[in-house]
Amino acid sequence: MKNMLPCLLTLVMVSSLQAQLRVVNYNVAKLQGNQEALKHVLASASEDDFNGKALHVSIFLFQEVSQGNEKSLHQLLGETYSKGTYTNQGESGGAQAMFYKSTQLIEQVESHKDIFTGATRYADRWELRGIGENKGVSLWVYSAHLKASPGSNNKDQRLIGAKAILEDITTLPEHANVLVVGDMNFYSNREPAYEAFVEILTDPLGTEGWKNDAVKHTQSPRKVRMGALIHGGLDDRFDFQFISKSLQDGKGLDIIVGSYHAFGNDGKHYDEAINEQGKPFFDNNEELANALHDASDHIPVIADYEIIKNKAETPAVISEEQ
Repeated sequence: MKNMLPCLLTLVMVSSLQAQLRVVNYNVAKLQGNQEALKHVLASASEDDFNGKALHVSIFLFQEVSQGNEKSLHQLLGETYSKGTYTNQGESGGAQAMFYKSTQLIEQVESHKDIFTGATRYADRWELRGIGENKGVSLWVYSAHLKASPGSNNKDQRLIGAKAILEDITTLPEHANVLVVGDMNFYSNREPAYEAFVEILTDPLGTEGWKNDAVKHTQSPRKVRMGALIHGGLDDRFDFQFISKSLQDGKGLDIIVGSYHAFGNDGKHYDEAINEQGKPFFDNNEELANALHDASDHIPVIADYEIIKNKAETPAVISEEQ
C-alpha cells in the first residue's frame, strides 16, 4: 500500500506589481511650427530614456491648441490615443487638449470642467481612470496657459488663474491624485502665482530659482524668429508639472524621482537655440534638437509615474504525492 503524504503548501508572496505612466506637457504654439518636426518630437518622447527606461507616453497635454488643431494633433499621435473632452472658449491664447493611451486609461467625461483663469483664458480639468493592469488608478489632470508677459498686472492675472485652479482642487475627493501642468509664464520662483501653487502642490524640481539653472528652461528653443514663433533662446522656465502630495507618498500612483525633465535640454544652451552648431546635444541627438527647434517655441516637459499595487498572500500547491 502506497504512503499517503499530505499536500505540501507554500505561500507565494507578491509584494507589489508595478506599471508606469509617462506624462508629457507641451505648448505647441497653435501648430504654427513645422508639422513633420512636431511629429518627430511626439514620437521621440516615447523613446526617451533619460531616467534609464523608455516608456510610451500615456498622457499628452497640449497648450495653445486652436479650434481644429486638436484634430491635427490626433492624426499625428495616431489611433492608439483617445482624445479627451476638448472645449474652446474663443480665447486668443488657444485652448487645452489632452490625449491618453486608450489601452491604459479612460476618461470620465462627466468630470470634465472649464475653469476661468483670467485674461480670456480657461484651464481644463479631466479625470482619468486606469483600465487593464492599471485598474484602480485615478488621476485628476489640469492643463493651463496662464497670462503671458512680465509686469505687475500680468502677475496679478496669473495669480487669479492659480487660485481658481487651487480652489477647484479643494472640491476633489480627499487624497486625490492631482497633476497641474501647462505654460504658466512664471519669470521667477518669487511670483505670487508660483508661490500659491507650491504652498499646496509640489514642484518636482524644487522651489529654488531657475534663472541661472539652464537645464530647467523650456522656452524658447529658437534664436531666430520664424513666422509667429517666439525666439530669443532657452532662457525661461515657463512649462511645469505640479503634483499633489499623494503622488509622492509611496503608495498608489507616485512620481518616479529623477524622471522629470525638459525634453531635449542638456543645460548647455542657455540663451541659445537648442540646435546651436558646435555645441553638444541632449543624448547626442542632433535630429531631435533640430525637430524641437522647428516644431514650436517651447519644448516639452516629461515625467514618469509608477503604479504600485499591493497583492495579498495567496496559497499555492507546490507538490503533491500519494
